[in-house]
Amino acid sequence: MKPLIFCVCLTALTAAHAAVQMPSVFTDHMVLQRDLPVPVWGKAAPGEEVTVEFAGQKKSTKADAAGTWMVKLDPLKANAEPQVLKAGGVTIQDVLVGEVWLASGQSNMEWEMRMKPDSTADIPKADHPNLRLIEIPKIVALTPQDQVPAAWARCTPESVATFSAIGYYFGLRLQEELKVPVGVILSAWGGTRIEPWTSIEGFDAVPSLGEFAKDTRSKLPGNDAYRAAQEKHLGDIEAWSKTARTALSQKQAVPPQPAQPTTLPANQVTPTSLYNAMIHPLVPYAFRGAIWYQGESNHNEGFVYTDKTKALLASWRSVFQQPDLPFYFVQIAPWQYGAEDVEILPQFWQAQRECLKIPHTGMATISDIGEVGDIHPAHKKEVARRLSLWALAKDYGHTEIDPNGPLYASHAVEGAAIRVKFEHTGGGLASRDGKPLTHFEIAGKDGTFHTAEARIEGDSVVLTAAAVPQPRRARFAWSKVAIHNLMNKEGLTATAFNTHWPVDPDMGDNLARGCTWESSDKNTYGWDTGLTDGSVLEVPPNCYATSDSPKFPKHVTIDLKKAQAINLVRVSAPSVGSTKTVSVSVSTDGKTFREVGKHTFTLGKAETAGLTFPDAEARYLRITYVDRYDQLAGQFPNTFAFTTEVEAYRTK
Repeated sequence: MKPLIFCVCLTALTAAHAAVQMPSVFTDHMVLQRDLPVPVWGKAAPGEEVTVEFAGQKKSTKADAAGTWMVKLDPLKANAEPQVLKAGGVTIQDVLVGEVWLASGQSNMEWEMRMKPDSTADIPKADHPNLRLIEIPKIVALTPQDQVPAAWARCTPESVATFSAIGYYFGLRLQEELKVPVGVILSAWGGTRIEPWTSIEGFDAVPSLGEFAKDTRSKLPGNDAYRAAQEKHLGDIEAWSKTARTALSQKQAVPPQPAQPTTLPANQVTPTSLYNAMIHPLVPYAFRGAIWYQGESNHNEGFVYTDKTKALLASWRSVFQQPDLPFYFVQIAPWQYGAEDVEILPQFWQAQRECLKIPHTGMATISDIGEVGDIHPAHKKEVARRLSLWALAKDYGHTEIDPNGPLYASHAVEGAAIRVKFEHTGGGLASRDGKPLTHFEIAGKDGTFHTAEARIEGDSVVLTAAAVPQPRRARFAWSKVAIHNLMNKEGLTATAFNTHWPVDPDMGDNLARGCTWESSDKNTYGWDTGLTDGSVLEVPPNCYATSDSPKFPKHVTIDLKKAQAINLVRVSAPSVGSTKTVSVSVSTDGKTFREVGKHTFTLGKAETAGLTFPDAEARYLRITYVDRYDQLAGQFPNTFAFTTEVEAYRTK
């Protein structure tokens, strides 16, 4: 359902109330959320009195000095009978009361009913007058917007054909189960990352994203940091102009003009751009919760995504004034991702699972219905069903439903076997196709994994392999193309796991994770981030770099927060840049450093060096870039020194 045409008449001004307007998301056929206060808002002449009438309620207010007004209707009961909403001279017809959900993300959420054979077959049957749909058009903005051209529509074969398949099936399942009207607001854009869907205040709310927020704010119009940066530049230009005129008068060379600070482009990649244009115009519309299918465009950044999800939720929960807003998301499906390392996607799956620690969230795992050859798996109805289980169980009182599939809980070595225990096993573990369980592997302390035989015993799976007589580690579906067959008897699939990732019991905690640092040559191009974020992504903000000063050596010093013993430091370099020899030193006072290891990286190859040494007391960890390659890897000058990650451990 493409909202290219909407009822302008609904916000048209009448002669009697010439200034009263309502936001464009208030149109005929809309659904208002039941059992919650319902904001109704808009614009009017400053000081003008506006009266809102609906369902026997009559609320009045006056527009403020800026011409904005808002009332909140008392919580409403579900009602499938069409009603009229009036505000001033604006009249909206055919308004229902029920459940409203926001559906957002990238292409798998946007994916239209008409685009896959199984959903296409359901289009002729999609005549559901109590299911209402609205699609927010693809628009970007660098500052928050109040209006967006969109309109609600009854669910018909015509309106549903180009609407989100997941949004439709999710809404239909709730409408049929709850027997109340349901409205689905679709705000999705294929190929987009999570950052554009998040407000700048959302990034502020997550400490680990503080530098990212600061850098983004300085490049976005409409805020003080951007204004300060541009005003400083104007001052620099004025000073340069005087210097340039003096140089010309003295027949000297004119110095280079100061570079203008960056302004982020207005496109769907820029952080906050889709929040501003496709989420903020909905604020503060009342709705029950959100479903989210996104991550393919962020899949290679590991646990950084967990923090970005926290930022997204902080953003949305704040502006919609719902601190407990339900948020149910899809763990993305297996896919080839070109020649990318097979373990990058499983690591992202773990980051998505970590999001379950955020209150009022739920994850629909779909690895069993993925399609290795298609990043857009066809079975959208089943994806929607699994999302709806979360809503039914957590928001609509169906406590008999466990919406989780089996999740790894613990493991124990039992002689030549490893027992892996699962939670959320429902009526018991089972093989989806009746065949032996697949994609289980075990390894000894050397970390070399071998395919394991797996048998179900109660809520556990027992693993053995002739090649591993003394097993220590286990992993499951630890590959980007793993489509396995372990499920519970309710048909919900198990989630991938690795018993030794991200925290390796043989290595202990990464003591550098999330620590701050200082650089001897601070990068001013947006690469002074990501050194200890747990990600080896080769682009900012996940990859660190020094400045492009030609002077070597240069260094970066990490503060481990307290003095503690370490005996292993892992340093990762990207395939880009000309990083060569790196030395590692430790210090207890930040003044006197002792070298504990050194490594020379291969030019043009992503590589991790593990430097081991006897236990050393360290509060500070220094990475020194001793020299550089003369050759280039990638498009960057060889005067930058790049590092994707630094980790510190005390191994057992």
